Amino acid sequence: MKKNLRIVSAAAAALLAVAPVAAGTVSTVSADSGLSARAANPSLYTLSAGITVNNAESINGGEPVDRLSFSVHLNGANTSVSTAGVTAPQDFEVYEANSNAVTITDGVAAVNSTAVPVKTLRANTDYIVVNRSVKFTGLTKGQLYNAVVNGGTTQVKATDDGTTAGLILTQAFRTSARAMMGAPYVYTRSDNRRAAAGSVGLVKGFYNVDAVVNAINAKYRVGVDTTGIADAANGTIRGEFTQLTQDVRDGLSKAVAINSDGTFAKPSAPITFPVNIKAGSNTDVFNVTVYPDAIDADFSFPRIRFAGDAAGVVHAGSGDVVNVDGEGFNYVALNGTVNVPLIMNRFSATMSETNGTAIPVKVDTSKVNTKVAGVYPVTVSATNAEGKTSSVVFYLTVGDAGATYTTVQADIDEVPVYNISGNVVTDTKTTVKNGTPVVTFGTVTVNGKSYTRINSADSTKFVETKYVDGSIKPVAATPKKIMHNSYIYDKDHKRVGTNTLAAYSTVNVYGTTTKLADGSLVYKIGDNQYVMADNIDGTARVLSHNAYVYKTSKKRADRRVLKKGATVVTYGSPYTFKNGKAYYRIGGPKKQYVKVANFK
Repeated sequence: MKKNLRIVSAAAAALLAVAPVAAGTVSTVSADSGLSARAANPSLYTLSAGITVNNAESINGGEPVDRLSFSVHLNGANTSVSTAGVTAPQDFEVYEANSNAVTITDGVAAVNSTAVPVKTLRANTDYIVVNRSVKFTGLTKGQLYNAVVNGGTTQVKATDDGTTAGLILTQAFRTSARAMMGAPYVYTRSDNRRAAAGSVGLVKGFYNVDAVVNAINAKYRVGVDTTGIADAANGTIRGEFTQLTQDVRDGLSKAVAINSDGTFAKPSAPITFPVNIKAGSNTDVFNVTVYPDAIDADFSFPRIRFAGDAAGVVHAGSGDVVNVDGEGFNYVALNGTVNVPLIMNRFSATMSETNGTAIPVKVDTSKVNTKVAGVYPVTVSATNAEGKTSSVVFYLTVGDAGATYTTVQADIDEVPVYNISGNVVTDTKTTVKNGTPVVTFGTVTVNGKSYTRINSADSTKFVETKYVDGSIKPVAATPKKIMHNSYIYDKDHKRVGTNTLAAYSTVNVYGTTTKLADGSLVYKIGDNQYVMADNIDGTARVLSHNAYVYKTSKKRADRRVLKKGATVVTYGSPYTFKNGKAYYRIGGPKKQYVKVANFK
């Protein structure tokens, strides 16, 4: 199944995203078109279509437009619209992207009545291809559908013959800047065609950074122009995504809050961001658009069935929540054991929609804490021979089935559980995850601090009251890289434990920088646990002399000479080398140091 190609350049993206419908345009919207610019209606089935530009990378300037090859394709449709298709005449027009010839509002495209299509193409230039008569087919007469087209969502109505009125479909693309030997490019795995930009959808409400990364990796690969070029130092050059997980996290975080475990709330609109690619020393970026809902109908995922569901209910993809009320495994006694064999007995799976071969299910109970009465998610999954995984979630209760639950709300991921005997408070080393519903039974105050009893009325287990009385506003975790080996301190600047956070490792911080009792600037990383901000953000210092960058006391890290007056970010306290001289760490992860004496 062909996939839609999205905006290829920043200029084209800006044009299609924000340009208003200009006066003197010819729009697809009319009284009888059945098309309206509205937000997606969750009660309607969704259709998606796009245009593929097959060979823009072969254009080097001076070629006629008919040298290009275009095709209109169905990106996907709701599985309940299995007969859906798309059709269009082979009448494509190409306009320069910066000419205001084409404008888009909420997915509805319009072409300026005075716009003139180009006839000859230039190299390294942004264009927009247009087809004015695209129709969805195989629909139900008179029914409304969400149509994901032109980077937005509109609503279309099926006519008496099960099609839609003609609508304008567009696609931005850029011609080649002349192929650079060894340059990276992205292509789709399904048909090995180059992709000017990418698009993936989120499956059934499962919103997670890893899910987006997996979707991109499943759909796209990075190739190299003039493949098989020999590199004396590194062998054959291969194309790759250089830091895909970080790029996805950074891109999504501009539109949604990312939790410490990589999850996020369902986006209200598509999110477009660049990801980095490389081949040898050549680098580039590839724009990816993430849609809040699935954009492809995929029948190749495993099918999971729960014996307690109504007949015919099948789960595919990720994100479905199963109601297990009344099942023998949905309640576990405090300090008891989850009945995994019974769970596996009640769930089953088959290879795919078209392959009924049975495959085993896996049960993940890692988030269940049987030491604390609460409500916890359990995931049941199945992976087929193609490596595709479907999963469902159900919620299991630990403790009294009739208890009243209070949700833990914290500015950290894990809340400590304490044992209190008289006026002695002891850390049990057990924690409760932020957001977990727990059973509470009144409060006690020890040494001026309030604690709330959990598990049972006579339990000796407590959490700090501030985490269950609603007084703390949850704060999303932000992953940051540690640039200098770091101790962990409490609020009084006393070291916590003996562990050291290693340089170049990643740690979750909560909120912005704060100060300890002695004024030290820190980041919060846990309950009364902090790390020095200078070990993460560094300090900007000005060089008073030209400076070399070293990796040891005798060897330089590279050929750079940092100039007098330049500002350099250093991390943490200085290191003293074997030669007795002090050095600041800069950058990484390769060893890079500059003499302290070279700074003002």
